[in-house]
Amino acid sequence: MPDRIINISNNFDKLYKLMKVLREECSWDKEQSIESLKRYTLEETHEVLEAIDIASKQGDWNPLLQELGDLLLQISFYACIAEEQGKFNWDDIVESLVTKMIYRHPHVFGDATPSDLNEQWESLKDNEHQERKSLMDGIPPLPALKYAQKQQDRAARVGFDWVQASDIMEKMREEMNELEVEIQSNAPLARLEDEFGDVFFTLVNLARKLDLDAELCLMTTNRKFEKRFRGMELLSEKRQISLKDMDTNALEQLYKDAKKELRSRGDG
Repeated sequence: MPDRIINISNNFDKLYKLMKVLREECSWDKEQSIESLKRYTLEETHEVLEAIDIASKQGDWNPLLQELGDLLLQISFYACIAEEQGKFNWDDIVESLVTKMIYRHPHVFGDATPSDLNEQWESLKDNEHQERKSLMDGIPPLPALKYAQKQQDRAARVGFDWVQASDIMEKMREEMNELEVEIQSNAPLARLEDEFGDVFFTLVNLARKLDLDAELCLMTTNRKFEKRFRGMELLSEKRQISLKDMDTNALEQLYKDAKKELRSRGDG
């Protein structure tokens, strides 16, 4: 009966009780492990990011409400499994987080007066991981663009960094020229991958210098392209023309038309 969940007054207790019931009585939830949940956690995280964009750009906060709930369920799921294994429980997660946040905010809970809060944050994090032998240690397995940006942030702590964005632009042109040479010489795949990766890495560095997040920039562009391509498909249907029958110039013009129509609706 749902009353055994709904009637619990504390919302965190309600969620955790729900998770326990699902683990005991739902065949799918029973089968899940911390490994099997990884793919769903990744999907939910990206859905939260998309919902944030919808809230920010369209003023619709309901998707974010829903997606944050889905992500919170994932956390509850891991906590429940950990408790079953005798490792930790929901209260331990909250206690660990509160302790860590108090430690990392001495300017709020202590007498520290840092001139640079980001520098203080990173320094305190480093103190928590004194076993690290390299600045490259401890970077989580993030998507490639985000991982590159973290690497560059770490290197910049010791001054291994470009001074200005214009310096990186010059380096980017150099990397593009090197890639072009490999393309024109019909270089093997390994060489192309190497030079193409250098271009990406330099672009990420430029994003960092401009205080942008390369991963989020690409995610935004991906969604923008999807909208415009779907717009192309709709226009081709209205005009009774198959995309496959159009040449490159016609496709480019259709893309521009779709972009113009989306922008006229404030959605381009």
